[in-house]
Amino acid sequence: MRFLPNALIRYFPLFLVLKTIFFNEYLIYFLKIGLTCDWPCDGAKCSSDALRVFFIADTHLLGEREGHWFDKLRREWQMYRAYQTALFFLSPDAVFFLGDLMDEGQWGDKATFHRYADRFDSLFGSTSSDGPPVHVLAGNHDLGFHYTISPFRVEWFERRFNRSVVDTVVLKGQPFVLVTSMALHGDGCRFCEEAVTKLEALSYELDCAKLDNCPRNAPSQFQPYRRPILLQHFPLYRISDDDCFRDEDFDEDDPNRGDIYRPKWEALSEESTNLILRKLEPRAVFNGHTHRGCKKRWSRPFGVFWEYTVNSFSWRNGNRPTFLMATISKDDVLVGTCHLPNESTVINIYCIMAIITVIWISRSLLVARYPGVLRRYRSHSGFNKLIKSG
Repeated sequence: MRFLPNALIRYFPLFLVLKTIFFNEYLIYFLKIGLTCDWPCDGAKCSSDALRVFFIADTHLLGEREGHWFDKLRREWQMYRAYQTALFFLSPDAVFFLGDLMDEGQWGDKATFHRYADRFDSLFGSTSSDGPPVHVLAGNHDLGFHYTISPFRVEWFERRFNRSVVDTVVLKGQPFVLVTSMALHGDGCRFCEEAVTKLEALSYELDCAKLDNCPRNAPSQFQPYRRPILLQHFPLYRISDDDCFRDEDFDEDDPNRGDIYRPKWEALSEESTNLILRKLEPRAVFNGHTHRGCKKRWSRPFGVFWEYTVNSFSWRNGNRPTFLMATISKDDVLVGTCHLPNESTVINIYCIMAIITVIWISRSLLVARYPGVLRRYRSHSGFNKLIKSG
C-alpha cells in the first residue's frame, strides 16, 4: 500500500512534467474552446436551416527557407489541435480559409509548393471526406504581392485548390464571392483584367437576379436574389484600425493598432474598394491579412453592411489567436469570435512547472547529500518548539 504514495513522491517531477504537457498541449484546447465558444444566435432561437461556417485567416505554415523545425512543430501543433477541437465541439457546415495558408508559398518551385499544400491538407483536412468542406483563397504569402506574382504560381494554386481569381460558392442558398486581392491592383495587367471581367459578369448575374429578368436559358446562380458575402485576403480600404468598432474583441493593448495602412499593401486601394462594392453590393465582407481583428460598419452608397477582418489563427502572428463563427440565414449574418488559448498562458504554466521542478529536485539533492540537515531543521523548528512548550 505504501508503494504508490512513495512512487508518487519519488517521481513527482516526472508526473508534474507529464501532466503539464498533457494539459498545455491537449486539454487546454477542450477547456478554452468547449467552454467559451458557441454559435451566435438571434436571441434564444437558433434556426436549424441556417448556415454555420468558420472563417480562419493567416495560418502561415512555415516553409523550408526561413522556418525553424521547432517553431514549425509548435505552431502547427497549436493550429491542428485548435482546429480539430473546434470541429469536435462546433461541427460547422463549411470552413473558409482567407489566404496566407503558407508563409513561403511565393518562393520555391512547383514541388516545394505542393509539399506546402500537402501539409496544409494534413493539418486542416481539406481533402477529408469526414470533415466539413474546406474552401480557400490565396493571399500574398501564397502567390506574392502583385508585382512579384508568377503566372505559373497562380496556375499551381488554381489547380491544387480548385480556386480561380474570382470565384463563387453557394451553400444552403447563401452565395459567397471569393476574390483574389492581389488581382485588384487596377493597373490593367492580365491578372487584373481577368478579375475585372469576372466581376462584370457576376455583376450582370446579380442585377438580373435582383430584377428577376434573367434569360431562361441562362439562369443566375444568385436566384432567388440574395446579396452575396464577399471573401478576400486584403481588408477594404481604410486608413488604419481607428475605424474599427471597439468591442470586447478589439485588442487595445496591441502596440501596432495605430499603424497607417498603405493602399495595395495592407488594404485595397480606395478605387478597387469602390469597384468591388459597386459591382457586388455585398451583405457582409470577411478578410484577413493584418493579423488582428476589426469590425467596421459601412453605409451608403453601397448599402449597409459589416466588414470583419479576421485575426490570425497562429501563435506566430500574435499572442491571442482567434477565428470567427458565422450563423447565416436569409435575414441575418450573425458573427461571433472564438478565442484560442493565449500563448502567454501556456508559457507561464510551463515556467511555473519548471520552477516547482527545480525546487523539488534541489530539495531532494540537498536531503540526499546532507541527510542530517532536514532532521536538524525539523527538530529545531519553531513549530516543534511550540508543541513542546504547549
